[in-house]
Amino acid sequence: MKNLALSLALVALASGSAFGAVTSTTAHSTDSFGFEAQLSNTDLIAGQVGVEGADNGWHPATPGEPARLIQLTDGTTGAGLNGLLNDFPGAGLPTKIVSYDLGGQDIGGINILSGNDGADGRVFMTVAIYADNSLLAYVESDLPGTLNDQGWRSTFVEIFDDASATLAAGVNDLRLEFYTVDNTGGQYRDPFAGVNPFTGIDDGLSEAFVAPLIWEVDVLPVPEPASVALLGLAGLAFARRA
Repeated sequence: MKNLALSLALVALASGSAFGAVTSTTAHSTDSFGFEAQLSNTDLIAGQVGVEGADNGWHPATPGEPARLIQLTDGTTGAGLNGLLNDFPGAGLPTKIVSYDLGGQDIGGINILSGNDGADGRVFMTVAIYADNSLLAYVESDLPGTLNDQGWRSTFVEIFDDASATLAAGVNDLRLEFYTVDNTGGQYRDPFAGVNPFTGIDDGLSEAFVAPLIWEVDVLPVPEPASVALLGLAGLAFARRA
């Protein structure tokens, strides 16, 4: 059974930015493959091998290339240890930085699937997203202190603009900076000691040092106008029936 929860979607945007009101939703499943049907192999970065930044590398248990980078964009859950990021990057530092070339395309939304067959704290996810070097969003899959005591094996986060079909327009370089999420206790924690500079909040917990396992990143195009209109009509029909 899937457990749905609103995530923290915290955005630091300059006044007058071209980006809108970014938000996100989180769903958990006790099945590692619980979100397989929601993944895309035709999104804007499908099959693309991202460019790694100067980061913390990969966990030693992660298979070598090309498996780990291809895992992130192959349109499947994959499961197993492909996509396992490295532990102990240092407080407040991203553990994995990966960039994708979008060639000036518009982004409709970003979906990220994390998980672990072992149903522990690696199922959580924290990411800072940059579009052409401007912060688009900082997203935590769950509230600090959330405990995976329900056997969750996968986490599906959808990131979008709640006021527009376009999350970001004309993006050339999309950079994702993933952070650690746990301290071996199965409890979500942010990666900062003290105040989180993205949120301005001190979660009162020691910083996370256990990294997530990322199974898929989908960067979705902006829906065609006809598709948006159909969704609107479907919403009206539902509202009339309610």
